[in-house]
Amino acid sequence: MPEQQLRRRNAGAPMRRALVLTCLSRPRTQREIQDRLQMTGSGTLHLLRRMERDGLIRAAERVAHTRIWERVDPE
Repeated sequence: MPEQQLRRRNAGAPMRRALVLTCLSRPRTQREIQDRLQMTGSGTLHLLRRMERDGLIRAAERVAHTRIWERVDPE
C-alpha cells in the first residue's frame, strides 16, 4: 500500500493500525507517530491506547512528557 494512500485523512482504522505497526519497526515517540499519521494528538493517543489494549504495542518508556512506544513481540 502506498504511504500516501495510508496518510489520507479518511483512511480506515485498519490502514492506520498497519502504518503504526510498520512505523514501530524501531521504538518511536508519540510525536513521530503523530507526524507520520498526520492526526491530532488526541486521535493518535486514542489509537495507540486501543492498540495497547489489543496487545499489539506497549509504552516502553516515558521521558519527561513524551512516551516512547514499541511493538510487542508475538509469542
